Amino acid sequence: MEPAVQVTVVMPNIPSSLAKVGDKLRASDVNIDAISCTEGSQSTMIHLIVDDPETAKIVLKDLGPVTMEHILSLKMRNKPGAIANIGRACAAMGVNISYIYATTCGKEAMVYVAVGDVPATIELLKKWEKSAGKLN
Repeated sequence: MEPAVQVTVVMPNIPSSLAKVGDKLRASDVNIDAISCTEGSQSTMIHLIVDDPETAKIVLKDLGPVTMEHILSLKMRNKPGAIANIGRACAAMGVNISYIYATTCGKEAMVYVAVGDVPATIELLKKWEKSAGKLN
């Protein structure tokens, strides 16, 4: 459980938006570790976890507004109930989840959770794990 830097770019909701993001990042040798797109009627928000957030912010800025924020990153076992455990733990600690997305590969998963205060949430979840058991 640790913070991760998420890069978000807001772009027109049209064909080619995702291709443009991918092309810009590839041209700058920035690898995408995780991605989530939230569609709106006029625009789409593309959330990215990348290996070089600073470069991504620079190369994506001509596509639309770009922001960076810290989100919670959890490496977990890929098994039924893992997401429920995150939800239960956050609820028990009074932490609201703004949104969540995950990537999996075999028996492992990386889960990214947007919360209001990442460092405080990490400390609360550590306490929760000690009293209630592991998240994964």
